[in-house]
Amino acid sequence: QGAQTCRFSQGKLTSDVLSDRAGYVTGIDNLILAHVARLAGAPMDKGAGVEIRKRIGDRVEKGEVLYRIYAEFPADFKFARRAADFNHGYSLGEDSRQTSRPRQ
Repeated sequence: QGAQTCRFSQGKLTSDVLSDRAGYVTGIDNLILAHVARLAGAPMDKGAGVEIRKRIGDRVEKGEVLYRIYAEFPADFKFARRAADFNHGYSLGEDSRQTSRPRQ
C-alpha cells in the first residue's frame, strides 16, 4: 500500500481485474479487495495479494485495469479470480465528485 520502499516477490500467477465500463472511480470497497487478497493467499503467501492501479477520482475507460491479483497457488488464484469476477469492489460514476456504493 502507498509508496513503500521495500520490494517483495510477487506471486507467479497474475490476473488483471478490468473495468466493465467507463467513468470515474467514486468508491472502492476495501472489504471486497481484502477478501480477494485473502483468497489469493495473503498474508500467509508473501507474494499473494492485490496491486491497486486505479484510485478514487481516477478516470477509467472500459477494459482498463482496476487492480491486479497475485497468487502462488492455482487453487487460491482461481478462488480470488472468481470472487473478483462476481464483484470487483469498485464503484464508477459519471462525475469524479459523485459518491456511490460498489456494484453488487
